[in-house]
Amino acid sequence: MQDLNFEQIVKRTIRWDGNTLENRSCSDQYLGTLNEIIGRTSFPQRLAASERAAQPCVVMVLESPHVDEFIGTPGPAKGFTGDMIRNHLPEALHGWNLDGLGLILINAIQHQCSLGTDTSLYRDLIFRAMWAGGGREDFCSRLQSVVRPGDILMNCCTKGNDFETNDPLRSLVEASIRDTLPLVTSVRRMHPASWRNVSFRGVEWRYQPPHEEINMSDNAQASGQPPSNLSNIEGNVYWLKDKVDEAEFAIESVRADAEKSTALLSAPDTLVLVREMQTVRSSSCTVLVMGDGSQRHMKTSTFDPDGVITQKAKTLVGTRVRTSCWDPKGNPGRWSSQGYFRDIYAAI
Repeated sequence: MQDLNFEQIVKRTIRWDGNTLENRSCSDQYLGTLNEIIGRTSFPQRLAASERAAQPCVVMVLESPHVDEFIGTPGPAKGFTGDMIRNHLPEALHGWNLDGLGLILINAIQHQCSLGTDTSLYRDLIFRAMWAGGGREDFCSRLQSVVRPGDILMNCCTKGNDFETNDPLRSLVEASIRDTLPLVTSVRRMHPASWRNVSFRGVEWRYQPPHEEINMSDNAQASGQPPSNLSNIEGNVYWLKDKVDEAEFAIESVRADAEKSTALLSAPDTLVLVREMQTVRSSSCTVLVMGDGSQRHMKTSTFDPDGVITQKAKTLVGTRVRTSCWDPKGNPGRWSSQGYFRDIYAAI
C-alpha cells in the first residue's frame, strides 16, 4: 500500500479535537469461497487478498472501514455489512453464475474516514481529502494487483451523504475502476448495508461521470450554463434534466400554493447541520443534513429569498424536526424522493 499520512491529511482538512485517531489501515482480504460463506454467521477465513485462491472471485469494493472493522485485527465488513453480504449476495448478483467463486473485499480508502463518529459528520469530507491526497492512486494500484481475468468486480461503494452538492463517492470510485481496468467484467450495486431492504438488493445504480469527466467548469455551474463540452451528450442530458426538474418544481410549487395543497411532512429526525449557499443542480441552495445521513435542499432564490427559513433551520440544529414538501396529485414521490424541502418545523 502507498504510504498515506492519514493523520496529517485529517488535521489538514478539519480541526480535530476528538480522541486519538485510528491510524491503522484495513487491508484488502480474501474471505473464502461463496459456498463456504453464503448463509453462515461469520466469514470462514480472513487472508490477505494477495493470498487469494486460484479460482475467479467476486471482488467487492466498499468505500472505507467504519468502527466494527477495527475491533481486533482490522478487516473489512466485520459488522452488519458482513451479515448482509453473507445473507443476500446471491440476490444482489441474481442471474450470475456464482458456482466456485471466492470473495475478496476491498475498501477504496483503507483508513477510517468516519473518524469513529456518525458517518454523516466527517466520512465524506475525509474520504475526498484522502482520495485527492494519494488515495486514488493507491486504490488503482491495489486493483491492478488483486483483480484477475474471470473475476466479477462489484462497485458497492456508497454514494455518500453529500452527493447532492458533490460527485457521489461511488462515481469517483467507478471512474477510477474504468480508467484502471477498462476490460474487466463489472457490476454496480447498492451498498450491502442497504440490502436489509429487499428492493435494494439487485439494484444497479446509474453511473454519472464525475464533473471533471464531463468537463463542467466551475464558471458554467455558477452561471447556470450547460457543460462546455457539447460533445458529451450524457453530461448534457443530466444537466438539462436537472434544470427541467428545477423549473417544474417551482411551477408546481406556485400551483400547489394556489390550490392550498396539503404539505407532505417527513418523519421526525434530528437536524445535524445547515449548509448555506451550496450548489445543487446549478443553483444556490440551503442544504439540511439529517441524523439518518440524508440531505434535503431548497433553492433559496425561489423559496427563501429573504433567508427566513434558513435562519429558522439554524435555530433548530440539534433538535428533532420535520420538513415539508409535496408531490403532484397522482405522482407520489415526485419531489419528496429527490430531497426537496419547502419549510422546516420542530417535531412535537
